[in-house]
Amino acid sequence: MQRVRVPPSCDLVLEPQLGPLVLLEIAAAVASNALCGQHVHIEGHPFQETEEVAAARVVAHHCEALRGAIRQYRRLVLERLRAEQTDWPV
Repeated sequence: MQRVRVPPSCDLVLEPQLGPLVLLEIAAAVASNALCGQHVHIEGHPFQETEEVAAARVVAHHCEALRGAIRQYRRLVLERLRAEQTDWPV
């Protein structure tokens, strides 16, 4: 099972782009899981696979790469937010 971190509303107020990115990450996870479920050969060896399975493997790989890029971006945004919040006067 893959998990997606949903940003709290206070983060969405400060960084609204995180909202649509969560939806994109969820869509990528669902697509990757569906492709792997439909084409069980994706997780096996690429020998004697059809063009359809090869294409599904590529799409699933890109979905996982996209999820990784989104997680990295979100991590960097949240780190910057934390750093900015520590700079606020008390």
